[in-house]
Amino acid sequence: MAKVAILAGEPSGDLIASQLMAYIRTKVSDIEFIGVGGPLMKHEGLKSYFDYSNLSLYGIFQVIPNIPKLIFLRYKLIKYLKKEKPDIFIGVDAPDFNFYVEKKLKQSGISTFHYVAPSVWAWRPKRVYKIKKSTDHIFSIFPHEKPLFEKVGIETTFVGHPLANKIPLKSNMFKYRKMFNLGRKELVIALLPGSRMGELKAHTDTLLETAQNLLEVHPDTKFLMPATNDNNMHFIKSRIRNNPTKNLKLIKGKVDEILNSANIAIAASGTASLQIALHKKPMIIIYKGSWISYFIWKMVRLIPNVSLPNILLNQNFVPEMLQHRATPNLLSEKACEIIKDKKYLIKIEFKFNKLHKDLKKNTSSLIFKIIKPYLK
Repeated sequence: MAKVAILAGEPSGDLIASQLMAYIRTKVSDIEFIGVGGPLMKHEGLKSYFDYSNLSLYGIFQVIPNIPKLIFLRYKLIKYLKKEKPDIFIGVDAPDFNFYVEKKLKQSGISTFHYVAPSVWAWRPKRVYKIKKSTDHIFSIFPHEKPLFEKVGIETTFVGHPLANKIPLKSNMFKYRKMFNLGRKELVIALLPGSRMGELKAHTDTLLETAQNLLEVHPDTKFLMPATNDNNMHFIKSRIRNNPTKNLKLIKGKVDEILNSANIAIAASGTASLQIALHKKPMIIIYKGSWISYFIWKMVRLIPNVSLPNILLNQNFVPEMLQHRATPNLLSEKACEIIKDKKYLIKIEFKFNKLHKDLKKNTSSLIFKIIKPYLK
């Protein structure tokens, strides 16, 4: 029996890891998955050593008090995996946790792979030398990353972005609007506060107040807000009770369906920005965190942007409203400006369509071809 250890530390990693696991199962019938993951990975048969929410932390003030716990969990996990002796280990994103695990497993003779390369091109570039000691092969999801890692001798394969493979190049907005009982001509705005609890605490109230501002200008606007899990759903409901917002639907999951239905999205910085771009939708990206976290990021970053579409397009194309600029008044003004700008909306579709084509590959198939020789 083949045995694969795999670890993801947040919802976006849980999604892409589960897609890879599902594909591997179609090629290898007798296989066991162990490691750490979320509900989607568990659905694909993962035996999770601990709940992945322990790794899903947001900002320096969440990370620092949890360092002793993280070190203990990491120690226990490494001990467990060495005992289980998997054929391979695949770390999915979560670089600060995964690379140490990969290093220790590699030292014990287990082949290690890393899926979703860390953003060494954005900050902490010297990490490449530590990464070289940790992983045997990187599966890169962006084309510009491959030469950066190969330059220091890390075997790297550009496998495309799994979301680009999952989301169709063209879709029917009105088909998805029927799902939410929305009319063809209605103005629909998607509000994405994030998936981690820290992000929800930072962004939910701001987005609700932004929606209220927009209703004063466009009173018939409809708002869709996804919640990734029951805990997030419960928290957002509590914020809505304190901040009632007309024409708002809170929906568990269904992020792609929501984005398909929307005219524009206002979203927390992260993977969601790329997801919105692949749906060819205009967006405003926000980030609100502790001032210390923000200051540190400003000091160490190598590039001016935070949103993936801007980074990949190498230009300030998507509005980024960070920290003091992420206010309901400024966000609602910017949203109204974008809605009226027909030329910008045409450019959005053209640029994001090209970006989608550049990132679209048979991701799971490419990864499987590389790991197949290592499976027993």
